[in-house]
Amino acid sequence: MKRFAILSFLIVFVSVLPAKSQFCFSDCETCFADTAIQSHSLLFHIDDKSFFVDNEYKGEKTYGYSLPGFRLTPSLFYALNEKISLEAGVSMLRYHGANRYPCVIYSYFPAWQAYQFLSGVHLIPYFRASWNISPAIQLSFGNIDNQNSHLLPEPLYNVEHTFSSDPEAGVQFRLNKPHQYLDAWLNWQSFVFANDIHQETFTLGVNWQTKLDIVKEKLRLLVPLSLIVQHLGGENLSGDFSVCTWSNIAAGMRLDYKHNRLISSIGADYLYYNQAGESDIMPFENGWAVYPYIELAYQKLKVKFAYYDSEDFVSLLGSPHFCNFSTNTPDLVFDRSNQFYVRATYSYDIYNGCSFDAYFQLFRQNHLTGDRPGFDKVIRDGFTSFSFGIILNIDHSILLKHF
Repeated sequence: MKRFAILSFLIVFVSVLPAKSQFCFSDCETCFADTAIQSHSLLFHIDDKSFFVDNEYKGEKTYGYSLPGFRLTPSLFYALNEKISLEAGVSMLRYHGANRYPCVIYSYFPAWQAYQFLSGVHLIPYFRASWNISPAIQLSFGNIDNQNSHLLPEPLYNVEHTFSSDPEAGVQFRLNKPHQYLDAWLNWQSFVFANDIHQETFTLGVNWQTKLDIVKEKLRLLVPLSLIVQHLGGENLSGDFSVCTWSNIAAGMRLDYKHNRLISSIGADYLYYNQAGESDIMPFENGWAVYPYIELAYQKLKVKFAYYDSEDFVSLLGSPHFCNFSTNTPDLVFDRSNQFYVRATYSYDIYNGCSFDAYFQLFRQNHLTGDRPGFDKVIRDGFTSFSFGIILNIDHSILLKHF
């Protein structure tokens, strides 16, 4: 599986490496050539996300919880030239009122057991080496940029990963051209030594989007294709572990219409889940989901209305609301289920590199049935859960010296 992940990443890299490009996207979230950074410049960079999130979840799908805290990443940034840059610092996570933290804050993995803890604050090194192959192509080693949630659909990626999970780390390749966007990354979450007591763990992700202008600056067709693979394995370990691999695949289509400052979108995604390997940690081998939606965007305000229908589906990095099993009731699995989903986001620019973000999510679960060994058939009427969060983003750099 390890060879497969590395080989897949290299194939993606070689297949999309084009001739030199001299421009950046004007309508995309990421532009890799920062013209404001001069060669041989040393900067002090501070990235802080102070957040308060309240998840008021009901029913037997998942627990509710609150996240009051901050993620602070101070670092030194040095640009050798216009193409090569290095960034090194520390990433600190603090939940107000918490005094003990696992040494690894991770995306959800089944049967994971933490055995090392830190006190006071969760602190890890931060390092990133980037090669801007062209203004539209970037290859990075070390910590991975996931601030745009890799542009994955909501059922595949929980926005909380952008501030509450440890920064993803490994290797990342991104391409950003007028009619093509690619984000391919390998997040190595657990490294093992000989006779270690836990397993090797990594996540491979790819998001490829093709954009077609039907009417220039008015009507655009977007065709996204996404892949997430999680692997739990390793060799020469202290213990008898099962090797298992899970995957999510999403394919969809979206139509964007722009009228003055209003952008209207309509689209749908088809999602697939698979479990392969020696273990049956997850309750399902295969599953599917459909996710049609409409979205309205006016300046900094976005509102999405969606319908979600799933059967035997497991979202590897998404909210448990998009899974067909319970995370708060042991061994409870749900039959085919559906729900309405609403998301609203607002972003206010305060200062250069500083912004205030707010979001609200509503999950309206319709009639729900399920099975739990040793109990009667589970039958539940519809219930509503919601989540809201506010985040103060400070992303600022200070020039220390120009060599």
